[in-house]
Amino acid sequence: MNQTESSAEAPAASLVGSLGVFTLSDVLMLLSSTVQTGELQVVGPTVDGRLWLERGELSNAAVGSATTVGEAVFELACVTEGWFYFTAGLVSSSGQPTVPVAAVLDEVRPQVAEWFELRSVVPLDAVVALAPHPPGDDVQIRGDQWKVLTTVGAGGNSVKDVLEALGSDQVAGLRSLRELADAGLIVLEGGSAVSLPLPPSFGAGSGDGAPGLSEDASLADVAVMPPPITGDPWSPSAESAGSEAG
Repeated sequence: MNQTESSAEAPAASLVGSLGVFTLSDVLMLLSSTVQTGELQVVGPTVDGRLWLERGELSNAAVGSATTVGEAVFELACVTEGWFYFTAGLVSSSGQPTVPVAAVLDEVRPQVAEWFELRSVVPLDAVVALAPHPPGDDVQIRGDQWKVLTTVGAGGNSVKDVLEALGSDQVAGLRSLRELADAGLIVLEGGSAVSLPLPPSFGAGSGDGAPGLSEDASLADVAVMPPPITGDPWSPSAESAGSEAG
């Protein structure tokens, strides 16, 4: 995932929009159905990642510490506030076979659904600490839960800090934190436990009436839409500070 070659003659960005209007799934399925080759950049409050497509299939990714295309798509699919920016003609190759977009979305859909559900009950900004008293005389925990407990330690860290320290599957880490909290082994203090419903069009298109891209949507239709939020990050001043594809 670290071998990148960008065409010097690649055209300017041909598609830009808000993730508050279109989900990552919407955009990827559109690019796949129109057999696009290029770079899709996704920028959110805590992420700046890139996916590359070759003839409508995923060929490479660069998103944080993700080591597979599936992990990268999951990270970006969890972003609900941000912008996507597609530039046709920018190419990149991991040296591995390309992967169909639909197959990757099918793989990550259950993980994204669980992530949104867990986020609604375990806030990332909550402070986590060991419970001051055991829930009973007989306490049993699994090996993966023990790792989470030792990472929590004496407390004082946020849920996000613990997940980053674990450095593995964040869905599994968040799931373990919820289980440990339910068992009375850890306590969560503060945080904003808000409802974060899964975007209804994720991986399912818009045939059920959910907001998303229509079957007849084209790159031009999306590109000419007015920015749905103020403070366009793709203004000339913002673009000048951006980094080139790595």
